[in-house]
Amino acid sequence: MIRTSALLSFLVSLMALTSCQSNSEANPASIESSSWSFYGDSIHAYEDRISMQSAAAQLDESGAVAGLFEAEIVQSCMTMGCWMSVKGPYDDTVLVFMKDHAFFVPKDSLQGKTAFFSGEAYYDTVSVEMQMHLLEDAGASQEEINAVTEPAFELAFEAAGVMIADVPSGAPMAGDEE
Repeated sequence: MIRTSALLSFLVSLMALTSCQSNSEANPASIESSSWSFYGDSIHAYEDRISMQSAAAQLDESGAVAGLFEAEIVQSCMTMGCWMSVKGPYDDTVLVFMKDHAFFVPKDSLQGKTAFFSGEAYYDTVSVEMQMHLLEDAGASQEEINAVTEPAFELAFEAAGVMIADVPSGAPMAGDEE
């Protein structure tokens, strides 16, 4: 009986040690030290993540890349929270749309926050009308909106689930009274 307990303790310790070592690179301290808010399908930040640079490189070879991505939020839709833009692979941003408008993220208070999102990255042509709509949702000036005259071909992402670090309590959501 003592041998079984000792063996069991040893195996549990070994599994814990192996688990910590194998995930140390994929699990930065920021994951553990932040409080997280979840939207849409459940996701796990401890899964292997794809960097924006890696996704862009893979997309040169194929039409879409599915997986878990991590990025810093630049802004979000101030009307409903149905999209957000995140820092892209270069000096650009990537639009992240919430799949089928099935869920929303807070409309404000997200700038600079870390987000994990699962789904599919792809290149898409964004029409002039859609660009204007997105600028309107972001609270851009009429001058900025009117400056859009050509479609844009850019990296986009359709998220089935989103996980955001340190969302302030009471952050405005779709349907909240202004």
